[in-house]
Amino acid sequence: MPGIQWQEPLCGGGGNACVQIGHTADGTPVLRETARPHELVTTTREGLRNFIEAAKRGELDHLI
Repeated sequence: MPGIQWQEPLCGGGGNACVQIGHTADGTPVLRETARPHELVTTTREGLRNFIEAAKRGELDHLI
C-alpha cells in the first residue's frame, strides 16, 4: 500500500517488538509490526477506536 503516512513505532520495554500505526490517503487506519513491514492490517476508524477504547478499559490485558 503506497502512500501510507506512519507514526513513530510504539516499542515497549526497549525491545524489538514494535508496532506502527498509520493511515492511507483516504484515512484508512493501517497497522504493522516493524519486524514484518510488508504485512499490513487495515481496519475502519470505528474499529480502531473500539480497539483502543477496549485496551484502555483493560479488556485486552489477558492477551499480554
